Amino acid sequence: MAGILVSVLILLSPAERDSILTEHPANAAFWQEMFQQQLGDTLNCIEYLFLVIPDEDRDSMTEAVLNDHVLGAIGSRGAWFQTLQDSIFLDYLLEYRISSEPLSSYRSSLAGWLERHIQIKATPYETAEQIYDVVTGNIVLVASSGPEMAPTQIIPVGQASREGRWVLLCACMRSMGIPVRPVKGWFPGADMNLYRWMDIWTGDSWEPLSRGIPPVQYVKVAFECPSLDNITGEYRNTGTLALNPITDPGAGWTAELMIPSGDDTVSITGISIDPFQRSILELGAGEFLLRVQFVQNGELIGSWLQNVTVISDSTVAVDLTEAQYTIVPLPR
Repeated sequence: MAGILVSVLILLSPAERDSILTEHPANAAFWQEMFQQQLGDTLNCIEYLFLVIPDEDRDSMTEAVLNDHVLGAIGSRGAWFQTLQDSIFLDYLLEYRISSEPLSSYRSSLAGWLERHIQIKATPYETAEQIYDVVTGNIVLVASSGPEMAPTQIIPVGQASREGRWVLLCACMRSMGIPVRPVKGWFPGADMNLYRWMDIWTGDSWEPLSRGIPPVQYVKVAFECPSLDNITGEYRNTGTLALNPITDPGAGWTAELMIPSGDDTVSITGISIDPFQRSILELGAGEFLLRVQFVQNGELIGSWLQNVTVISDSTVAVDLTEAQYTIVPLPR
C-alpha cells in the first residue's frame, strides 16, 4: 500500500498546517501531537482529514476517534479489492461522517459485532445485503425523539429513527471495508417521498442497495451525503430547470421546489433556492411544483405556484419576476 494518496493529496507543509491551526487553535495541541507521532500512510490520512473536515469536527476530534477511523480504513482497504483507487478510499471508506450523528469511534466495535452475526460472502454487495438483513432484523424503527445517536449507541437500545438506522447501516459497511455512498433521494407518490439508501462500490461502479426503497430509476432528485452533491443523473435521465431571479431588492421572498405527493405536495428540502440569484438545477424528468412566497412583518402577503415539467436533456426556464409582479403588482 506504499504511496497511498500521492495522486490525490498534496501534503501540507508544516507552515501550512501551522497557519490552519493558528486560525483554529481550539484543538491545536492535539493535532500537533498526531502529526509528530505518525508516519507514512497513517500520517497521510490524518493530514487529509485535517485538511477537509468541518471546523467543528477539527476542533472536537480526539485520538480515539481519529485512530479508529484512520487505522480501521487503512486496515480494511484491501479486504475486497487488490487495488482501490484513492478517490474511493478517501471519500467513501476513510470518511467517518454519514449525516448529523455525533462524532464517534465505531469501526472496531461494529466490526466485532458484525463478525458474530454474519458470514462473509463472495462479493462486497452480497455481504452488504447480509449486513442490511442483520441490522434491520435487530434494530426496530421508531419516531425520532431527539438528537441522533452514534452508531454504537443504537445497537444496545435496539431501536432507531429511519435516519439513525441508515447511519448505522452505512457505518457497518465501512467498518467491514465496504466503500459506501450514503444517498438521500425524493420520489413522487404518497408514501413519505424522502428515502435514504446506500450505494455499494463493486470495484467497477456504484450499485444501489435498493431494499426498502422504490426503484431508483423513478427518483426525482438524489444527493450524496454528507457532501450534498447532486447525483440524480447517475440513476435516471435528467433535465435542467433554470430560474431567473426576482429583481426586488427587499427581504421576505422565498422560493421552494416541491414534488407531487398524492393529493398534497412535499418540499425537496435538499434544494435551497435563493430567489435573488440565478439558479440552475439538474432534476429527474417529470412534474414539479415551484412555490414563491412573500412575507412582510411576519405576515404572508402572497403565494405564487407554478407547475414545471422537466424534460430529459432539455432546459425549462422560469422567470421569478412573474411571481414578484403577481404578488406585489407594479404601481400604476
